[in-house]
This record gives sequence, C-alpha cells and structure tokens, in this order.
Amino acid sequence: MNAARIRAIKARGLFTRRRARIMLGVAGAIVVASVTTGASLASAATQSVASPAAAPKVDVVGVGQITCKAATGEVGYSPASKIQAPEQQGPLTISIWFQATGCAAAATGAAARPVPQTVVGAISFTMPNGCPLDGWMGQGTLNLAYNFPPVPGPVMIDPSVASATVSNYGTTPFWTIRGQVVAGSYPSTNLVIVLKPEVIGAQNCRSGITSEWITRARAPFVSHI
Repeated sequence: MNAARIRAIKARGLFTRRRARIMLGVAGAIVVASVTTGASLASAATQSVASPAAAPKVDVVGVGQITCKAATGEVGYSPASKIQAPEQQGPLTISIWFQATGCAAAATGAAARPVPQTVVGAISFTMPNGCPLDGWMGQGTLNLAYNFPPVPGPVMIDPSVASATVSNYGTTPFWTIRGQVVAGSYPSTNLVIVLKPEVIGAQNCRSGITSEWITRARAPFVSHI
C-alpha cells in the first residue's frame, strides 16, 4: 500500500471521528434545549444550575417571636373537593403552601433575632371529602423555612417544624392554622396563621374544586412563631 493511500485512509478516519463528535454535541444541545424553554441551541448548551448569590457559610437558630403582615400561596385538593353524600365520602388530601412577607419582631414575647424577611410554609393533611369545608379540618406537620427562596447566604436561618391543626369555624372565610413550633428556629407554643383561600376560575362545590389561591391575610398573617 503506497503512502498516498495510507494518508487518504487516515484522513477519512479523522473526518469520521470529528463528524461523530459534532453529531454528539448537537444531540446534547437539543436535549438541553428541550428543558430550557425559550433558549436557543447555542445558549442552551451553556446553561448552568441556579446557585445562591452568596453560598451559605453560617447556620443560625432563630430565637424569639416574629410576626408577618401578609402572604400569598395556594391550597390544593386531591381529589377535587366537592359535594358528597355521607356514604360516598372518600379521603380528601389538602395541601397548603404560602410565603409570608413583612416580617418583624413580635410586639410581645422574647426579642427575635435574627428577623427574617420572609417565611415559607407547607402543610398537608387528610379529611373526609366534602364541600364547602367547615369546622375542624385536620392536623399535620407544618414545615417552615426562612428567607427562602432562593437559598439564603451567607447566613442561613435554621428551618422549623411545627405540629399544627387547620380549622374554619362559623361564617368567616378565614382558615386558621394553630399549633406549636417544636423544633428548629423560633420555638413557640402559640403559633397562629390566618389565611383566606379564594377559588380559582369557575370551580364550585358541585363540579369540584381542585385548588384555591391565598389572596390576602387578616393581619397579622403569622403570629408568634
């Protein structure tokens, strides 16, 4: 085999390897782009995972009592909450998420430190399906995080765990989450959260309600965390 033929074979092999690498790179860009809405193929391949502005370096346990003025959030029902005959009532799981803002040290009780700017909470529980919902609805574990999202830095306030009940008594449209913060920051024996769910769209008790949004709060929203 002469030298010219050997050089031609090597060139074809190099081209094939380059072509394979190019095709792999394009395929990788397409995969990234499929999960990056609105991004071009060129930019999608260079997208990075979101990270905090400043990486947390210190974790502190909050002490004292805080109060937050307002909140927004969502109440979800699974399956839909709807009118049910007593003999047909199955279990209904209710999930509540909220972010409270306007937080400050409570007027009474031990002085809070540090004071978070926001409080994020989530709780879920199960009760018999029905609509409208009234009275004592259920109890569950309320998880609370502070100054999140995003991940706060450089100081992170330790999250909290509370044991809480949810109720809606009388003609008031407000729900009350009441309980005790038993672990983590801002321990309390008198946690009170008052929220007002609002139906989304044209949902109703007859057709079924899958979710509501928390439009506002009876001030204060969070009392005595």
